[in-house]
Amino acid sequence: MFNNYITDETCSIYQGRGWDNGVGCSAMSYCRNCAPGAACVIPKQYYKYNVEQYGYVSGESAIQNELYQRGPLACEIAANQAFDDYDGGIFYDETGFLDTNHIVSIVGYGVQNGVKFWRVRNSWGSHWGEEGFFRIVRGVNNLNIESHCDWATPVNDWTSIHTTTQAEQDDPNND
Repeated sequence: MFNNYITDETCSIYQGRGWDNGVGCSAMSYCRNCAPGAACVIPKQYYKYNVEQYGYVSGESAIQNELYQRGPLACEIAANQAFDDYDGGIFYDETGFLDTNHIVSIVGYGVQNGVKFWRVRNSWGSHWGEEGFFRIVRGVNNLNIESHCDWATPVNDWTSIHTTTQAEQDDPNND
C-alpha cells in the first residue's frame, strides 16, 4: 500500500490466492466487477487508497502505545483448534502453539476480574466468537499475538480515483 495502492472491497474481493500459487498480477487483480453469466470487467474508474507510513511493533507496551497513537493493528496469530472453537470469554491457550498462520486486528485492551486482555477483531464473521471479536489474555504472548503487529497511517485523501487505461483493459493477464 505504500508503493502501490489498494481498492475497497467493492471491486477487490478477498481471494485466498496470490502471486505464488497460480494467480498472475494484472490490472484485473486490482479491481474487477463480475456479473453472473458474463465476463468480468475492470471498471472505468474506482477509488484507491495508500498509506503514508508503516511499520511493525512487538510486545505488550509497544502494541498499547501504537493503539493509542494510530489505532488498530494487524497482528499475526497462531490459530489452533482451541481458537477455532472459541465462543466467548478471555481466551488462554495452554498448548504453547506458536506457529503463526492467521492475521487478526487488535482494536483495544482492558482488564476483567484482574485478567489483562486484548480486544481483537477476527475475519470469520459475526457468528464466531463474540460477534466476530474475541478477547485473549494480554502480556504473555498467547498464541504469539504479541510477536509481530503491523501499523499504517492512511493517506488522508478519501476521494482519490483511478481511471483505467486502455493498456490495463488490454492486459493479457486479465481473465
